[in-house]
Amino acid sequence: MHGSPAVSTVNSEPENTVRVFRRGTKEQNGAMISLIVFGIIGLGFIYLMWLIAPVENRIYTLLFIGSLWGLLLSIILWDILVSKYVSVTFHGGNLLLQGVFSSRELKLSEIETIQWSLYSHGLIKVQTPAQTGSINLYYFENKERLWLIQYFRDHFPECRQENWPLFCHQIALPLRNRDTNKPRTPRPDDFLHTRKRWDKLTIVFTTITALISVLTAWHLQQMKYLLLPVLPLCGWFVRYTIPEEGIPVSVSENKYFNETFYFFGLWSVVWVIIYLPFRFELLPAPAGISVGWTIVFIWTSGFYWRLFLMYRRDHQKDLEDAKQSVQEWEAGDSSCD
Repeated sequence: MHGSPAVSTVNSEPENTVRVFRRGTKEQNGAMISLIVFGIIGLGFIYLMWLIAPVENRIYTLLFIGSLWGLLLSIILWDILVSKYVSVTFHGGNLLLQGVFSSRELKLSEIETIQWSLYSHGLIKVQTPAQTGSINLYYFENKERLWLIQYFRDHFPECRQENWPLFCHQIALPLRNRDTNKPRTPRPDDFLHTRKRWDKLTIVFTTITALISVLTAWHLQQMKYLLLPVLPLCGWFVRYTIPEEGIPVSVSENKYFNETFYFFGLWSVVWVIIYLPFRFELLPAPAGISVGWTIVFIWTSGFYWRLFLMYRRDHQKDLEDAKQSVQEWEAGDSSCD
């Protein structure tokens, strides 16, 4: 096991064992459907903007809308390429990492370092004297992610593994608890955060933004404000970071996030209250100063400072809880043995 630095069980896997991890056709077909649907919607939206935009601004409007929708379609296209090409293969004591544009093969017996990265849904970075490779767990199903984590954790000594405690606390242990249907300790203020709930939130924010954009465009007689609903729509893809079964969330457990969210709302209201009188010329703007950009700069600085404070407090709490998570992971390993 990993607890003994002198022991490495890499060779415990039979040399002729072949294991291949890749996305299935279901994900690839889903990405293809999304590409077609959003491609049609994009063309329709671009055509609508062509009809309503002022003649002198049509080219700039189309370039802007085309860039936004092009970025969206590029993300979906990348997902298709990942589903088609990306794979991880164990065979004959070797590790084959197939990417979209490249392929690397490493000898398992030569791996010197395992880095557990918190990027996305988790990233396993492996390093030999000659080359490095990485496995993005986002590309695989939960059971496959768990197998990969357990393999690299159990087959390499502790001294070769970096950042395991935090990775265990934030990614590995929650993943195993979901896979074994182990319920987390319920709290009185729990609620289930699902993709459907995120869809509803996106619809609400898009509707509110659409109403604001229509009123603003009508009052100022500038059609460019009708593009505002595109912003919350772009956030819809966050739904795919949420597991299909949902995530139980505690209000008290996410106190720092909630405080930051409330700050964001109040800070935005303050921005609107200060900006609108200048925008509608109810107050004289200072000479030589762009009031809008000045207020945006102050708002952005305050918001990012608040995010930094939230991250720092959450990180400190994770460091304190990581040791307990490692003990729970190892206790689970022992019970499986």
